[in-house]
Amino acid sequence: MQRLEGTFYRVIFARDMVHLLSGANAPEGRFHHDGQAALYLSASPEGAAVAIATYLRPDDPPRVMVLLAVTSARILDLRQPDNLGALGLSGHEPSAKWQEERAQGLPATSWRASDSVRKAGADGMIYASRKAPELWHLVLFNWNQPGHAQVAAKGAPADFHT
Repeated sequence: MQRLEGTFYRVIFARDMVHLLSGANAPEGRFHHDGQAALYLSASPEGAAVAIATYLRPDDPPRVMVLLAVTSARILDLRQPDNLGALGLSGHEPSAKWQEERAQGLPATSWRASDSVRKAGADGMIYASRKAPELWHLVLFNWNQPGHAQVAAKGAPADFHT
């Protein structure tokens, strides 16, 4: 496990700024299911744009990109083979096409990764972008609670355009 601090990026609907730090509002996603908390962030503006691209629709309300300061995060970097091995993972789990698996009624393979990281007691994990592997993202499972990662908005949101 390693400590992580830095500036990260999140794209959300402008109307949802009041829920900026609430995490994902969908009941399940790449790394959360069954009511689990998850806050998905990207390490760069480019990464945030790639991550959100699948979800963009022509009639969407306006979105904003928000900078977030993350401090005191204890994370596992799943780009590192040693971490994968310690968790009993092969390395393909984070990039599995979870939505296709769920459409077939199967549990998402990616949940094996996040469930293993949660069980290890980490606040979250780093994973490579599936669409652009040179980019990376951070997902937090525990934040803004005593003894866990702290996340706060950093500056004003910027309009997000594709």
